[in-house]
Amino acid sequence: MSWRNLRVDSVTKVLHLLRQHPAVRAARYEWGLYRDLWWWTRGRTLLPEGAEAFPHQPGRLQLVAMFTVVILIELVVVHLLLPEGALRILALLLSVWGIVFIWALIASERIRPSYHDSQRVVLRRGRKIFADISRDLISKQSPSRSHAAETVVGDGELILGGPAGTDILLTLHAPIEAAEDTYPWQKKRTQPVSRVRFYSGGVIR
Repeated sequence: MSWRNLRVDSVTKVLHLLRQHPAVRAARYEWGLYRDLWWWTRGRTLLPEGAEAFPHQPGRLQLVAMFTVVILIELVVVHLLLPEGALRILALLLSVWGIVFIWALIASERIRPSYHDSQRVVLRRGRKIFADISRDLISKQSPSRSHAAETVVGDGELILGGPAGTDILLTLHAPIEAAEDTYPWQKKRTQPVSRVRFYSGGVIR
């Protein structure tokens, strides 16, 4: 191998390692959120052709709106308490960033809803895909109301909870790998599951 090829190979490996670094992955994820926010304001929805979206969990927008109001109140209080100068400006910038970031998170969910078509059921939250289920694997689907508020994987079951809980249970012929709810900068972790609970909003029965 020539010296030039060796250098190119070394640079490629370094760039690959950098892309896998948690800080770089988090930065790329955040940048993608702001792009999603822009797409949401333009009314864009990312769905495969022929797929039908599941409704979003009711109450999530209200929670984000309440969080925004809290930040705005905090912003006013900080503005009154802090003296003029760099510290007040920094607090203002952090508050504005917090508002934009939380709405970017919800935008990522809104433009990438869970969906189903004739071949599969895909359950996701924003860029995170929790389960991609082939319809051939579904042995039974039944109404099953729960008040689960969290996303949990364990004991052979995936539960995609939220403000409205879950309303359907899919039982599978064979287990699939379901993703755990991890942070964007963490590596993907999966567990085998043969039962899946989520909120369908009555789209499938």
